[in-house]
Amino acid sequence: MRNDQPLISRVAADVLTGYYKRKRLTQEELAERAEIPLTSLQKKLKGRAPITATDLVMLSRAIGIDPAKVMAEIVEEADTEEALASEGVASIAAQRRKKTPATMTDDELEGERNAANTDPEMGGDEPDAP
Repeated sequence: MRNDQPLISRVAADVLTGYYKRKRLTQEELAERAEIPLTSLQKKLKGRAPITATDLVMLSRAIGIDPAKVMAEIVEEADTEEALASEGVASIAAQRRKKTPATMTDDELEGERNAANTDPEMGGDEPDAP
């Protein structure tokens, strides 16, 4: 799965995925803007193919982010992961894939807010308790 690529490629995939999703781009739009075949982009973002320096620059520019900023973030996160791994701490990459409010879209956040108050059997908000 994701472990078949070096740590730096896996972190790059996670960082780039976060950026393009925050910009509300689809993979199709990103592939078109970066002039990368969609299937190649999908493999890279899933960790099944390496992300090269050329890919990093093209994808960063397609997203509208400075490639140097993206690379600095990738290196910092990879260093953190390596340090944690050397201390025997579980990888934060798995945790990063879990959605947090900071990485969720507005629609996803709204769904989370409504989930606590919605009764699926009623198809709407639960009535207030007596």
